[in-house]
Amino acid sequence: MERVRWWRIGVILFVVLLSGVYVLPSVPSFYGPMYGHLPADLQGSQGIPKPVSVDGGFEFLLDKPASKSAEALSKAYRRLAATLRERSQAIGLTDVRLNDSATPADDSRAIQAKLKYEYTDFFGRSPDAVLRDLQLYGKLPLGLRGWLFPESRIQLGLDLKGGVYLALELDLAEAEQQVMAEAQSSIQRDLRDRYRVNCREVTPDQGALIVVVKPSADWGAAGDTRRTDTEKYLEGLESFSVQPVNGGAADAEGLVRYRLELKSSEMDDQTSHALTQVLEVLRNRIDAFGVAEPDIRQEPNKPRIIVQLPGARDSSTAANVVKTMGRLEFRMVQQKDGAPWYGSGTPPTPDQVPDTAEVLYDREGHWLVVDRESVITGRDISRATTQRNIAEIVVSVRFTGNGRRAFGEATAAHVNELMAIILDNTVVSFPRIREPILTGEASISGGFDQESAGDLARILRAGAFPVGVKVAEERTVGPSLGQEAIRKGTLAAIIGIATALVFMTYYYNICGTFAAIALVLNALMILASLALLGATLTLPGLAGLVLTMGMAVDANVLINERIKEELRAGKSVS
Repeated sequence: MERVRWWRIGVILFVVLLSGVYVLPSVPSFYGPMYGHLPADLQGSQGIPKPVSVDGGFEFLLDKPASKSAEALSKAYRRLAATLRERSQAIGLTDVRLNDSATPADDSRAIQAKLKYEYTDFFGRSPDAVLRDLQLYGKLPLGLRGWLFPESRIQLGLDLKGGVYLALELDLAEAEQQVMAEAQSSIQRDLRDRYRVNCREVTPDQGALIVVVKPSADWGAAGDTRRTDTEKYLEGLESFSVQPVNGGAADAEGLVRYRLELKSSEMDDQTSHALTQVLEVLRNRIDAFGVAEPDIRQEPNKPRIIVQLPGARDSSTAANVVKTMGRLEFRMVQQKDGAPWYGSGTPPTPDQVPDTAEVLYDREGHWLVVDRESVITGRDISRATTQRNIAEIVVSVRFTGNGRRAFGEATAAHVNELMAIILDNTVVSFPRIREPILTGEASISGGFDQESAGDLARILRAGAFPVGVKVAEERTVGPSLGQEAIRKGTLAAIIGIATALVFMTYYYNICGTFAAIALVLNALMILASLALLGATLTLPGLAGLVLTMGMAVDANVLINERIKEELRAGKSVS
């Protein structure tokens, strides 16, 4: 008779116990009271202390961690606000206000921040009762979490939890224009400065560049290397293939033209580089907005980025974050007849505007003639915060060393003139320069409220997209639909598995009982593996779990039927 090997039983029991420990945090009724919905690093003595009750709610006081930068305070503030909003909706508090108008949450120099949570509840619940329902702080000691009781949970996908789905596409035409523009200026500069060639112009022409050269009298003569130098230089450009027009002979005007075709491999490299940069900027932005568990990835073999924000209730804010290019520019408004050139009527025609300027509009429809060349751009910003300036909220920016010098020189040279502050080709404001600004700081005003000003400050800190990005697909999955899918899917799984267990136990007796136990343990270990790996469970995944159980039942039926055949043939169990 087979001897019982207790070490095998011990291993099985250990795996079952470990699986149960990993599955338990995924149960909402267990997770909230035991772990708390506030992130673990924000609980305890080194995190956010318990709030104090005030009129109409309660108040949190956050201090900068002693061993970390002040940016950690701003990040903790945003994560706390995001958790409060999510938990408020979960317990049915829809009329909630987070009073952060006087909070230095976006100030990288802040050492303390205050957040007041106010709500309107028709059932008259006290602040202590609301705080208890929010379940921010857990009962399980922090010392036992992580190594003994893990915090990893089974994440729910958009179709189960609800949230925002965005598909972003790169503007490949703009990426191509950027490559062309960079080459356009460098080719003309190199030919003139390095090779002393009279390069008249470099102009775009249907995906190519036309280089126009005015040969001198000794062009191509013995001892003059300018023609060969020009052709060697153009042939050495890795991004372009060179084709002389008319075989390199001069035309009737005495001009020599070369056509440079952009190579497809160069565009592939440019697209790949742009995708990497956009992914990095997106992650920085979404992390700054405190969105929990974002999924940002590139769609294989396509210049497309998929952004999934589980738990987000509204796509408008999320879409605004990813659609805003974040390109900030400071440009001078041109003068005409000794006065700033702007108005609200009919704008000047392109023929009336100099080549060095262009016409832009503000949000109210006023037009301005501004320089094409920027004084400084968003790359010269080292810090962006919100602050209240008398009766309005503004975004305060601080420049880097180079930006401070360029801004100071420009304001000193254009006193009493207008400077346009431009965001994504829209004029936000155009203040008058009263005196030279040498402090390296400026304010952006535009009728912002606290939320929009904070959004703009975070976008500026995260950086601008290197190329244009457009939303190709946008959809919002409501949490009620996800909850219904969970309820019906769970009910179907329970009914199906229970029916199979009852059948196995009734029809195969002891063997069926052992098979039923193995079936339950199989499901437990699959769920534990999902939690351990931090996998995301979707509706198809839930169906796959039920299918796995069905296939396991089918395998047990085959095994038990084979055992019955052997018993009928006269063989014993031993």
